[in-house]
Amino acid sequence: MKSYSVDLEQMLAARERRAFIQNRMLEGAGPDRCLVCLTMNIAGDVKRTPMIRMLFDTGIEKLKEQGFRIAEEFFLDEVSGCEAFWLLDEEGAGVKALLEGIEDSFPAARLFDFDVIVPGGGKLSRAIGRRCLICDSYAAECARSRRHGLGEVKKATEDLLKAFCAGRLAEAAHASLMDELYTTPKPGLVDMSNNGAHTDMDVTLFEKSADALAPYFKDAALLGMERCGIGPLRERGIRAEEEMLAATGGVNTHKGLIYSMGLLLAGMGSCLANEGGSCIENAAGLACQDAEDHLIKTLAAPVTNGGAVYKTYGARGATGEAAAGFPDAVYCLERLSYYRKSGCRGPASLALCDSMAVLEDTNLLHRGGRDGLEYVRDEAARISAMPPDERIDALHAFDRELISRGLSPGGSADMLALAFLLERWKTISAFLSIEEREDR
Repeated sequence: MKSYSVDLEQMLAARERRAFIQNRMLEGAGPDRCLVCLTMNIAGDVKRTPMIRMLFDTGIEKLKEQGFRIAEEFFLDEVSGCEAFWLLDEEGAGVKALLEGIEDSFPAARLFDFDVIVPGGGKLSRAIGRRCLICDSYAAECARSRRHGLGEVKKATEDLLKAFCAGRLAEAAHASLMDELYTTPKPGLVDMSNNGAHTDMDVTLFEKSADALAPYFKDAALLGMERCGIGPLRERGIRAEEEMLAATGGVNTHKGLIYSMGLLLAGMGSCLANEGGSCIENAAGLACQDAEDHLIKTLAAPVTNGGAVYKTYGARGATGEAAAGFPDAVYCLERLSYYRKSGCRGPASLALCDSMAVLEDTNLLHRGGRDGLEYVRDEAARISAMPPDERIDALHAFDRELISRGLSPGGSADMLALAFLLERWKTISAFLSIEEREDR
């Protein structure tokens, strides 16, 4: 996901191309139509990065949420910047007012530049001038007086982009936790039908836990953008665990996911900051910085249930999963995608079952030992081999059996939550860099 510098000649050519497209799209348009052009206010010679594209796509979403009648649309994604054009069957002044509202709707939206052009009348002006990115005075005044240097403006722009993109990743992580929670049936786990094999957890408690973790998710993504090592990420994760326990009254709802999801979010942040590689490669690289040392210390003096399981059974848990490149989470994603494409009922429940059939689930080892783990694996494999339309009923019956045995496959639930996040990342990262798109 590289970024590219552009020179004056390229920018002048882009301006001429934009004017040509605008004139073509407005040709023959009557007074009841207008043309909208979206570009980005980006200072400096780099006009297109993954983060800029991510914000640009949000601008497209925001415009379409207005419900405008679109007669024609056209998009460009070039090193000189991203551009979108819409010919609307709408009156220009009303459109301009709504788009000004979008430009002022959240901090990074100040980087949007929605031009509204009416046939024969040219570009409409804003009712109220735009604010400076740095001092919040009117931007025109700061530009005339050259109050701020280019470096200051670029830094302010970068900060807005990072905060926006980290926020979007945090929203994706939170939504993934909710998707996992609401998946039903989930044998032995808290879902919308019962509390599984848990007497101290319910849906409301998991919702509180997820809300408490949202700030951590954003910070993890930001740490990835800042090229952090595993140390700062672990330190923030420790605080996140404290925040989670405070929200749940001391109940451990998402402890394993704090580590795994934090790593993936940091890996995604690295991708957006043009570090190269995939989010999984970046996350695994972070995990490998101290995975073996962490496991050695755990083996010598286990202080958690997972640590005790590692010492007794050799199951490496979330640490081993991350260091190996999240193979079980990727497998769960593959099964989820397969069931979605196949149109099966309950695709997430089916993917969870497939994960239960193969995962060395440390939560099951803790609750039921090796016998408990093997029972769950064998039964999940039996259900996975059934015709798809029979599996949901079988999973409800499996749920009742696991509740009676006190077994909860929490590790597989974590894999499903990570699969949901990776699924969202595939959509978020669809704005491939230019050379990747050309390769395809």
